[in-house]
Amino acid sequence: MRSITGKENIEDSCANILTDESNLAGAWCDRAAWPETAEEAQAFIQNSAKDGISITVSGGLTGIAGGALPEGGAVVSTSCMKKMEYDDNELITAEAGVTIEELHRFISSTAGEFFYPPDPTEETASIGGTIATDASGADSFLYGSTREWIRKLELVLPSGKLLEIERDQYRFEGLTCRHPDIGTLILPELGRKQPGKNAAGYCMHPDMDLIDLFIGSESTLGLITRAWLKLAPVPSFLFDLAVFPEDFTSFWNLFENLLNAGNSLRIRAIEMMDDRCIDFIRSHPGDFPLPPENAHCALLLRAEACNDDQLDEALITMEDLLDKSNVSSETAWGGFEPSEQQRIRDFRHALPESVNHLISEARRECPSIHKLGSDGAVEPLKLREYYFRTRSILEEKNLPFVIFGHAGQGHIHANALPHNLEELALAEEAMLEIAAAAVEMGGTVSAEHGLGKLKINLLRIMYTDREIEAMESIRRTVDPECLFARSLKF
Repeated sequence: MRSITGKENIEDSCANILTDESNLAGAWCDRAAWPETAEEAQAFIQNSAKDGISITVSGGLTGIAGGALPEGGAVVSTSCMKKMEYDDNELITAEAGVTIEELHRFISSTAGEFFYPPDPTEETASIGGTIATDASGADSFLYGSTREWIRKLELVLPSGKLLEIERDQYRFEGLTCRHPDIGTLILPELGRKQPGKNAAGYCMHPDMDLIDLFIGSESTLGLITRAWLKLAPVPSFLFDLAVFPEDFTSFWNLFENLLNAGNSLRIRAIEMMDDRCIDFIRSHPGDFPLPPENAHCALLLRAEACNDDQLDEALITMEDLLDKSNVSSETAWGGFEPSEQQRIRDFRHALPESVNHLISEARRECPSIHKLGSDGAVEPLKLREYYFRTRSILEEKNLPFVIFGHAGQGHIHANALPHNLEELALAEEAMLEIAAAAVEMGGTVSAEHGLGKLKINLLRIMYTDREIEAMESIRRTVDPECLFARSLKF
C-alpha cells in the first residue's frame, strides 16, 4: 500500500487528492494512503482511529460539493481498488475505485446482454463515490438511483471493523435496528416523508433496509470497499430524441403530456434546457452541435422498447404527442444509430462543459469565484411552478444563469455564473432561496449531488433541529469519535 505522511510531502507529490470538481481551495492533510485491498484499508483506518486522526474518503474526485476535500487529518483513497468479477446471477462485484467507464467496459466484455442502469453524467466517477452519494442520472427516470441496484456492500467501519451488509439481511423494525457490530440505531419520526429522489441527509424510512442507511451517507459512516451490483437486460431497442420547441408553452405542454403517456412509452429520461441554455451554447460555440435556428429551449428524451410491436407503438405515440403539443418534428434530432445518440449526448454535455470553462476564466480575474448550482427537486407535475420560481429568484438579483436538468423527476440545476464578488454573494443568497422554495413545495434541497461542504448548511432548511439531532445520534452510534468526514458537520 502506498502511503505518504507530512503536509508538505503530500502537497509536493500528490496534490491531486486535494482538489475536486467543486474547485474549492484550501484542502490539506497530514497522511494519505492508497490501499489496494479491503484489509489494507482496514489497517490504515485502525491506525488512524488509534491515533484519533480524522479520515476523509477520496474516490474519483468528481464531486461538486467538496465532500472529498480534507481539512487536515488523513485521506484514504480508493483509486487503487480496481478488482471486478461477474457471476451468472446478473451480479457484478466491483471494488470501490472502479470507475463507471471501467465498469461499462467490463460488462460489455463479460456480460454483454446486461447493463448497469445508474447513469451518472461523469464516467470517471468511482463506484464507491456513486454509492456514497446515491448518485443518479438521466436514466433514473425509469431505473431509479444507485440505491436500487446495490445488493450487498463490504465496508470498513470507523472502528476499523470490516463487515458485509446484504440487502434483506437486517431491517429496521419501525424506527429501530439492532446490529451486532454496529449497535442500536434509531431513526427519527419525520415531520414529512422524504422525497422519492433525495440525497440530503441519511435515508430514513420506517421498516427500511439497513443497507440503505449507508448508501447516500457521504462516507460519514465508514469506507465502502466493495459492492455487489445488480444488472438489467439490455433492451432490444433504444432511441434518443432531441426536440426544440419554439416557445415555453409548447415545451411545458409536451413535458406534461409525456408524464401522462403511460405504458405506451417506456421512457428512460426526460431532460430539459431552457432558453438561456440555448443562448449560452450559441454564444460559446465549441466542438459540439448547435441547436436549430428557431429553437427556444430543448427537451431531450430517451426511451426503450422490448420488441417490434412496443417500438411501433412508442414511435406512433411520440409523433402524436409532438403534434398535440405543437412541437415540430422537422427540426428534431434522434434515432437508433450510435452516431445520432452521441450527437445528442455531446449537445447535452456541451452546456456544463462550457459553463465550467466560463467559471475558470472568471477565476483568473477573481480567484474566489466558483459556480453555484442548485440541486433541488419537486414532484414532476410541480416542475413548471418550481422552474419559474427559481428563474424569478435569479432574475430579481440580476444574475447571469442557466437552468437545465432531469425534468422527468422534477429535478433541475440552476447554475448562477458570477463574474465578481458582489455577484457571488448574490448567487449564494439565491441558492438558499431556491432550496427553500423546493422544500416549501414538498421537495428536497439536494436530489443527487449530496451536501458535501458547500451545501451542508441546507440541511437545516429541510429538517428540524430534532431530526438533525437524530441523524447526529445515528452517526455517533456508528462513529463515536466522529472520525469520518469530520468537516461535514450536521
